[in-house]
Amino acid sequence: MKIFKKLFLLFLLSLFALIAIPICSKATNIPAGDENTLVKAIKEADSNDTISLSTNIVLKAPIDIADKNITINGNGHTISANADEWQKSGENSTLLTAGKGTKLTLKDLILSNSVKYGVQAYNGGYVVLNNVEIKDCAYGGVLANAGTVEVISLHLGHNGRKGTNNGIEIARGTSLVDGETNPVLIMNGSLSSTEKNNVVYIDTEDPIGEFEIVNRENSTNKVYVNDNQLVVTDKNNKIIYLGNDIGDVPFEGEEYKETVIEKPKKEDTPKTGSNSLLEILAITTATLSMAIIVLKRKDFSC
Repeated sequence: MKIFKKLFLLFLLSLFALIAIPICSKATNIPAGDENTLVKAIKEADSNDTISLSTNIVLKAPIDIADKNITINGNGHTISANADEWQKSGENSTLLTAGKGTKLTLKDLILSNSVKYGVQAYNGGYVVLNNVEIKDCAYGGVLANAGTVEVISLHLGHNGRKGTNNGIEIARGTSLVDGETNPVLIMNGSLSSTEKNNVVYIDTEDPIGEFEIVNRENSTNKVYVNDNQLVVTDKNNKIIYLGNDIGDVPFEGEEYKETVIEKPKKEDTPKTGSNSLLEILAITTATLSMAIIVLKRKDFSC
C-alpha cells in the first residue's frame, strides 16, 4: 500500500513537471549569402525559423514558398532579379511568393527590379512587411492575390510600367475565381510612398470577387474607400495618397469620414492677468482725470 502511494505521488510530481515546464519550439537562425543558399535555407527551414541575409542577393528565378512559417531578415540588404537570365516559374515571376499555408515575414529588407512584383500573398498565403522597401518592380510592389498582406512598416518607391504606378495591388488571379479566400489588406503601422497615385490599387479587370481592408486601431496610416476611390490617410486622418476607383467590386471595410474640428465657442468670462490690470489702471486714470477737471471748474466758478 505504501509503495502504491509512493508511485502515485511520483506520477503526480511527473505530471506537474510536464505542465510547469514550457515546451519550447526550436527556432533556428539560418544564414544566406546568395541565391542557392537562400533557396536551400527556405526549403530546409522549420516553423518559426529566421533566414538572415549577409549580402545582397540577385535571383535568376522566382522563389515560391508553401506550408512554411518563416522570417527573412534582410539586415538592410536587397533581393533583386537578374532580368537577362530570368526563368519564370509557370506564369509566376514575382521575386517572393507566399503560397497556401504559408506565413512569410519580411524584415529589414529591400526588394527591387522584379520582372513582375516584389512579393505576393497567393491563394491564402500571408505576408507581413516590417521595415521593407519595394521599388522599381515592373508590374507592382506588392500583390495580395487572394491572400493576406499585413503592413507594419512599408516604403514604396515607383513600381509599375513607365508613366504609371502600382504600389499595393489587391487582386484574384483568374485561376482562383472559385477559390474560398478573398484578398485582404491589413494596415497595422506605417505606409509611405514616393508616388501619390495608385498607392493602393484594385484589379477591376479580372473577376476579383470581394476584398477586405482592415485598419488596426493603432495604425498610423489607414486605407479607406472615399466616393468609390481608395485613399490612404495619415495619423491626422488627412488623405495623403490616392488609389483607383474600385468600380462595382464589393468590399468589406470602412468608408472615409473627414474629421471635423469644431472651433471653441467664445465665452464671456472675466479677464485675468496683465491685460485686465492694464484695463483697470486705464479706467481708474480716466476717472481721476475727469474728477480733477470737474473740481477745477467748480474752483473757477467761485
